[in-house]
Amino acid sequence: MRSFNILSNYVLLLSILVGMTLSGLVGYSFYQNETLAIELDFKRDVDDKAAALERELLINLEVLYAVKGLFDSSDNVTEIEFKKLASSFLVRHQNIQALEWIPRVSDDERETFEALKRQKYPDFEFTEREFQGSMVKAAKRSEYFPVYYVEPLEGNEVAVGFDLASNPKRETIIDKSRDLDLSLATASITLVQEVSNQKGFLVFMPTYEGTPTTLVKRREKLRGFVLGVYRIGDMFETAIKYTDVQGINLKLIDNTAIKAEELYINFSPEQVQDNTQLHLTYSKPLRRFGGRQWTLVTSPTLGYIAERRSLVPFLISALGMLFVLLGACYIYAITRRSSLISIEVEDRTKALNEASLALEELSYTDSLTSIANRRRFDQQLSKEWQRAIRGNTRLSLIVIDIDNFKLFNDQYGHLAGEQCLIDVSKALSCTTSRNTDLVARYGGEEFVILLPNTNESALLADKCRMNIEKLRIPHEPSSVSEFVTISIGAISTFPTLNCDPIAFTAKADRLLYQAKELGKNRVCVEDLPISKTGDVIDFKAPQK
Repeated sequence: MRSFNILSNYVLLLSILVGMTLSGLVGYSFYQNETLAIELDFKRDVDDKAAALERELLINLEVLYAVKGLFDSSDNVTEIEFKKLASSFLVRHQNIQALEWIPRVSDDERETFEALKRQKYPDFEFTEREFQGSMVKAAKRSEYFPVYYVEPLEGNEVAVGFDLASNPKRETIIDKSRDLDLSLATASITLVQEVSNQKGFLVFMPTYEGTPTTLVKRREKLRGFVLGVYRIGDMFETAIKYTDVQGINLKLIDNTAIKAEELYINFSPEQVQDNTQLHLTYSKPLRRFGGRQWTLVTSPTLGYIAERRSLVPFLISALGMLFVLLGACYIYAITRRSSLISIEVEDRTKALNEASLALEELSYTDSLTSIANRRRFDQQLSKEWQRAIRGNTRLSLIVIDIDNFKLFNDQYGHLAGEQCLIDVSKALSCTTSRNTDLVARYGGEEFVILLPNTNESALLADKCRMNIEKLRIPHEPSSVSEFVTISIGAISTFPTLNCDPIAFTAKADRLLYQAKELGKNRVCVEDLPISKTGDVIDFKAPQK
């Protein structure tokens, strides 16, 4: 009997240990699932804030377009006209420090411009900042870009007459904006007019005489620049105040240069505590703005996590252990817990089935570019191939590859490479006009376009090539062009039961490689009737 009692005690002790262990594991499982839910909520909240900031940037850029319209519509905009229009915008956009008109002034015109401005401002002259930081008379150079109109004038008096071309970095931005006819932003600057000395940035928007379309004409016809001075902190606060979620540490980083620069932070380092509940940092790249690539680096505060953390995991563990220790209630506790787990499993199974359906839809979409992926293309090719056989119709395939994409990644980084893929995919999608056409990412930097029942595959292929060139994505190391280009192989045929869709795809690939071997940035097209192979058509593009 004693031996039996000892054995029973051992069995009971083992049962208690096993029960407590299982209770702890179940609680930990719930804790992990809750943690995952918090992470997903956090990323969704950050995405909302990033979208709000992107909208705020675009809204402020629209102000410059409106001011630019004033100069495009008149060859002689007076200071009063500029002040009236600019002040009306500044009232509604409090995060704009100033709006300015920067004319292009040659050395021969300098004296005339200065004399005209002195009629209202007797001490006016073109100025620049010397090495020690004080303002001095601008040195003689071939052309100047002085601040001629500024609104508001109060607080910005020292800026009037300042030659922006006197700073080499800003001169580079000016030249690039003029040559590309693009609105470009500078790196961050410290706004000394602000008490808080918060950071800001400048956005240059070029204006021309007429609408020059070539580089030489743009350099000849440049009138000047509409300039916006923006306060980063105020812009950021304006954007995120429209989002309800609080308790997120936000840091805005400029990743355009090799070394990242911190633009804005909404917390002080001494306020940051070690987060023992959830270690999470989420970086959200924003859409490129004015040639700059900004990234939102975020982390949740303890308060954010505490609001979303429940006691359910801990209660499950504690109750499980309590039920194990209460021998009289052991069977009841096990039954009760089994019932709760069954209900939870049923709910989670239902949620999992719903998520599975959504995941199946996502499985046909490329996660980066949001267009169809390889799996969707293979499925659609098989479907259209059989349909073309039944209807005796033509089926065309365009295979596209970005030229020197590895060199692009090496030069500009993977973030810029991903943005390039997104921009190219959007341009290709916009090129097609029929619902039956399918644009898909085939893999890496390669894309495909499936065209059922069309006779214009060659024209569409060359249109794709030209549209990618129009994006004017800089590609300095390319051996083909200073901008991103593509090479294309296109094939068209009438499928039959004796034809092989795999061979059809392989032939399009060979035409693509032929286009690359012929010098890239071109289209090689082959028309394959049922009985014989047609001639290869090579659309060439100007070389770098």
